[in-house]
Amino acid sequence: MEQLLASKQEASEALRCSVRTIENLIAKKLLPSRRVGRRRMIPCAALVQFARKDTPIITGADKTDDAR
Repeated sequence: MEQLLASKQEASEALRCSVRTIENLIAKKLLPSRRVGRRRMIPCAALVQFARKDTPIITGADKTDDAR
């Protein structure tokens, strides 16, 4: 079965940032989370979505011919 939730530590490792950064993203509502018992968990799908959000997507239609 695929992992659905990640701890703050696992999220920080996945995004290659500090746990404090994950906590800041959660506090600013930029990264959703939920409580499971006493732990704060982040949906793995939200981590993927967050990682892709700042990544520009370059398609053939977006390219210009300025390099001539």
